[in-house]
Amino acid sequence: MGMGEGRVAVRPVLADVGRINMLFAVRTSPPGDGWLCLGAPWTWAGVFAGEVARVREHLTRLSGVAEEQVEPRVAASVFYQGLATRVLSPVLAAGVCHGVLVEAARLWWDPHREGSVVLGTCQEEAVPVVGGMAGVADWIERTVLLGVLEQVAREVREVVKVAPGLLRGNIAASLAGAAGALGRDRPEYGAAAEEVTRDLLRRPCLEGSGGYTDTDQVGAAVFRRTTCCLYYRVRGGGYCGDCALEP
Repeated sequence: MGMGEGRVAVRPVLADVGRINMLFAVRTSPPGDGWLCLGAPWTWAGVFAGEVARVREHLTRLSGVAEEQVEPRVAASVFYQGLATRVLSPVLAAGVCHGVLVEAARLWWDPHREGSVVLGTCQEEAVPVVGGMAGVADWIERTVLLGVLEQVAREVREVVKVAPGLLRGNIAASLAGAAGALGRDRPEYGAAAEEVTRDLLRRPCLEGSGGYTDTDQVGAAVFRRTTCCLYYRVRGGGYCGDCALEP
């Protein structure tokens, strides 16, 4: 079957951006038994309770403390930021590097897996970006920030009371991190990825969550968030490089 008029094949795009690093990788094989679609309308509170418990157990092993010493809200924050990174990275890279709109709502994951979150998709075709990098930002805002990630945030907050502003900060950090990783691996797209990120950070959905404050030794923009992901509250965790609490 050929591509529809004006549409492009998604698999080659995802194969290419997946080489940036593992956080950009998306499987294109059919989902296995028990996999769930991120855009599904059903309530996932039970699924996310399991994910938070999984991360809490991991942080317990990592820090060498009793499980009750790892706050559920810390585990919820770490889980959410990890998922946000996995969703934002390939969508951003596909838009910036290939001008292709990957649909976050059609991403699948396996809640019964071993290890970290791995995403897959059945999307075969995509429409091209319209409007340059502003069009990429529009797509990410509508389908990822106000779409999939807002839905996930609501479900996570049903499981654990986490401040909405903290989760917005996690999204901002994930977005800036994805743009930075893309720029380091493919310098020719670094400025475009940063342009998309700056645009989104000015929009109401992320306004006040963080911003670029400086440049590093190689001239890359340095992001600093205005909230903390709470990882420092895990024994030995310390502060992330973009943390509002970092001196």
